[in-house]
Amino acid sequence: MEENIKNTEIGESKIVEEQISGNLSEKEDTVNATEELNSDNGYEKEPKVKKGKTSVLSVAAIVIGIIAIVLSVWSLCKGGSSSSSQAATQVPKTIQKGDLRIAYINTDTVLAKYDMAVEMQKALEAKQKQAENSFKSAQAALERDYNDFMTNGEKLTLTQQKAKEKELQERMQNLQQMPAKLQTDLQQEQLTQTKKLLDAVYAFVRDYNAKHDKYNVILSKSYISSPTLYIDDGLDITEEIIKGLNEEYKEYKKK
Repeated sequence: MEENIKNTEIGESKIVEEQISGNLSEKEDTVNATEELNSDNGYEKEPKVKKGKTSVLSVAAIVIGIIAIVLSVWSLCKGGSSSSSQAATQVPKTIQKGDLRIAYINTDTVLAKYDMAVEMQKALEAKQKQAENSFKSAQAALERDYNDFMTNGEKLTLTQQKAKEKELQERMQNLQQMPAKLQTDLQQEQLTQTKKLLDAVYAFVRDYNAKHDKYNVILSKSYISSPTLYIDDGLDITEEIIKGLNEEYKEYKKK
């Protein structure tokens, strides 16, 4: 910014010098033209010294005005630079209660030891097992009915045969679509349960920290998706949080 101001001042000084030179040239031309006109009309010429004094005073007035404008512009630029400099060097607000207090929670351990998380995982595994069994049962039933039709289909009338073929085809299509549907249902259930679990953990951590007023920042640590490469073990509050979560969940189940 200071370099811009200096460049502005140099440019403005050049403009002032050019204006002064131009004004002096114009004044001299005016004086010469006036003297020639008076000489042609028979008027007596005025002393050149007097004309020179008048020109100098006029130029001085113009120069003073230009200098005043330049100083005003420079003052505004300097003021803007000062304000910008102050804004750029403004220090962010610091924590008022002392040093930054940080802790972390190992989310892998929470999933392994939090009773709510363990029960949710077991429920999802049971639902997945149930879906697999449903598919196997439907597949076995279709194979059995198909084999029976191939063996005894000739005993049916043509109308019954066409109806049975249509039924078997529809069941085959449904069976082919069944794994994708079961997988989608499982994923949706997992998302729902995960959100419920995270909401419970986040709510407890906020309430825990509000009651104890211990930390300014609580991080999460995971083996797969941890955003940190290293955290000192002294900042680990996982076991304390898990204990509180299980006590809260135990009370919740009693209701």
